[in-house]
Amino acid sequence: MIKALIGWKGYVAAAALAGVAAWVIQGWRYDAKISRMTTQQAVAIADAQAKARKIEQASQAAIVEVAKHADEKIAAATADADAARDSAGRLRTELARLRRASENATVASPGKSQSGIDTIGVLIDVLEGVERNGREVAEYADRLKVAGLACEKAYDSVRSN
Repeated sequence: MIKALIGWKGYVAAAALAGVAAWVIQGWRYDAKISRMTTQQAVAIADAQAKARKIEQASQAAIVEVAKHADEKIAAATADADAARDSAGRLRTELARLRRASENATVASPGKSQSGIDTIGVLIDVLEGVERNGREVAEYADRLKVAGLACEKAYDSVRSN
């Protein structure tokens, strides 16, 4: 057998053995390199996910804060509307008193010329209509303003993250 390894056949056998050994060693090197790359990739993915999660949480917290602030503004606008409604109720009470006083004055003095138009009554009806329509428009405008400002703040807070 030793004679078989002497000469050119020995060189071929040694070269084949060296090739197999190099193949195995290179395989180990590439396995280690692939393992390092896989670990680095896993770490990079975990870091990216953590960063994305942190940005999303910050955005959600900002939106929750904007919604909370908008709810407070809506509550304040509702309180203002309630106060205006109470004031309007007092105005209607006073107008009703004036209407009764005008009717009583007309009944008490039948000798005065009556043009057939109850000017106080017309004025009261016009004022009540203006008050009612103004209240509706004001409440609608307040809701739109609060919603628009909240939308702008939410957009700005998400955009800045």
